[in-house]
Amino acid sequence: MPTLLLLDSNILSKLVRPDLDDSQPVVALVDRLLEDSHFAVCVPEIVDYELRRKLLHLARRRHQGRRWAHEALTYLDKLVAVGYIPLTTETMRLAADLWAQTRAGGQLRGSEERLDVDVILAAQARQAGGQIFTTNERHFRNVADVFDWQSYHGIT
Repeated sequence: MPTLLLLDSNILSKLVRPDLDDSQPVVALVDRLLEDSHFAVCVPEIVDYELRRKLLHLARRRHQGRRWAHEALTYLDKLVAVGYIPLTTETMRLAADLWAQTRAGGQLRGSEERLDVDVILAAQARQAGGQIFTTNERHFRNVADVFDWQSYHGIT
């Protein structure tokens, strides 16, 4: 069974803007992962929400980013079609428990009023038995497994 890789927003935002120079290494890496039968790349619903809301906002404004926001939404829809991990009640309850555990352990993740997308993503990864593909490993320390993309990227 392939390892599920749940894309964090910092990775997904590069994938929906493949025209940018700093996106190219991530795009190439994900292309390799999509061809590798040991992995299944997927978009978590919470990350889809996080990125989609901003793209929809930009697409509705009158400015130069409007066109690329529409193009990015098209890319996002294509990635969602490849693999998607929906939110469930169980995911949200696990996320609440993780949030409480880490806060009680002194790992503050922002104000209590803030919706903690990282903890929800960690819960999705735990429930799916997958790893988070991110460049912000410290956000997930002690709450979820993180994909070692730098080691994988070094394989030729």
